[in-house]
Amino acid sequence: MPRDQAEYNNECTHVVDLWGDGRREALSRQCGKVWVTVSSLWRPIAASDKMIDAELEVNWEFDCPSDTRYSDTQIKVFTADPFAKHNETIEPKLTLTSLEHPRGYYRTNITVGRPPLPGGWNTKNGNTTLPGQHCLDYYAVLYKDGDISSSSCLQIWPTWMYDLRREIGMLPIGSLMIPGTHNSGCYKHGDSTRQDAFQQYLMTQDRDVWTQLVHGIRYLDIRVGYYPSISNGTTFDEEGNNVSRFWVNHDILRMTPLSEILRDVRNFLDAARGEVVIMDFHRFPVGFEDMPNRHRKLVDILSQVFEGLILKPDRGIEGLGPTLNDIWTSGKRLIICYNNKHVVNEYDWLWPPLTQAWGNQQTAEGLFEYLNEEISGSKRRRNSENPLWAVMAELTPYALDLFFNLSGGLRQMADSVNRNLTVKFQEEWWKETNIVATDFFLGNDLISVSRMSNIKKSNIAQWRL
Repeated sequence: MPRDQAEYNNECTHVVDLWGDGRREALSRQCGKVWVTVSSLWRPIAASDKMIDAELEVNWEFDCPSDTRYSDTQIKVFTADPFAKHNETIEPKLTLTSLEHPRGYYRTNITVGRPPLPGGWNTKNGNTTLPGQHCLDYYAVLYKDGDISSSSCLQIWPTWMYDLRREIGMLPIGSLMIPGTHNSGCYKHGDSTRQDAFQQYLMTQDRDVWTQLVHGIRYLDIRVGYYPSISNGTTFDEEGNNVSRFWVNHDILRMTPLSEILRDVRNFLDAARGEVVIMDFHRFPVGFEDMPNRHRKLVDILSQVFEGLILKPDRGIEGLGPTLNDIWTSGKRLIICYNNKHVVNEYDWLWPPLTQAWGNQQTAEGLFEYLNEEISGSKRRRNSENPLWAVMAELTPYALDLFFNLSGGLRQMADSVNRNLTVKFQEEWWKETNIVATDFFLGNDLISVSRMSNIKKSNIAQWRL
């Protein structure tokens, strides 16, 4: 039985075994932390149509005693595992010295791009995938007085929920901290070009849904449009519904065929057999008004694509939903929330509309003030019908931005908030947060923060027993 809550919080804060294999266990008592993210910004290449994007960022903080000197610290960045035996003499690509600030970041010119996903997760058939965390070839190591104080890699967490089943299985789904993406289907395949700059207020993600899920995202925010005269193919379901008429939209503009999103989610659930995914069909901006049959067509498609995986609504104990253990016992691991009460009333497996805390803020200061108020008052704002609720932690452009580019695009707006979101959720907001959705999710470390926050929540729950 835990001796006190503070002890457990402290232990979780200092865990730095980010690989999950014990190699960094000896570091857990050292002060200081380093982690890597991927910048959402892009920049043009001279005399080329291509744009450089997805550059590596290094982030750090020191939680050492106040009298500790920081002038004798270094951060080294590697593009291969520096701890592997065959890489013992590998030279760093970058060394940051004289780190005088306890917390900071540095944007490198090391381009991550869209590399193959390790652990067999680069293919979507799930035949050769390996559970657990896996590192991409980007590492940062924090040295103090010549000794390793912290280390991290850019990594994927494809099975993080089930990996932590002993720690978090008893938590209700409505009390977990769950990382998500905003406008999850608004992405582009392949490298960015100058032409994409004209769509800088449309793209909210730079990875497809499969890659989002493999990295550790578990909540998808989806807005669907129906286009009777536009088809991307001739795909029909068993009932003859033309799946290709449905698209994922950014507001009134169609972006990605819905069939692509559904396929990625189904493939992921088949490959990661312990993970729980939430699909929030939150808006229907085109083609659905006064057309209930189109809703029924969409719901019939969802029923067939995800047959055997859909979890029926369950408010659970204290209205927080079923525990992860309950969900795993049921074998149903997909929650579908549908923002139309009339449709929800027709299908007992659809979850009621999910509350999104959306601030409609145009500045980082305004967003953080709004989020602080929403999260601190979360218990008052919960939907009585759905135990899940989502914090939408991204900026919203002014209407004039679309014409005059006053904010520099969604990439710039995401960059202005993402790294500070990591710190705020890590230190303060994790306690009352359920789902948190962001733009360009690799620009923050909320997947890792969610994992550690859920362990702390579990420790607190056990301490209270």
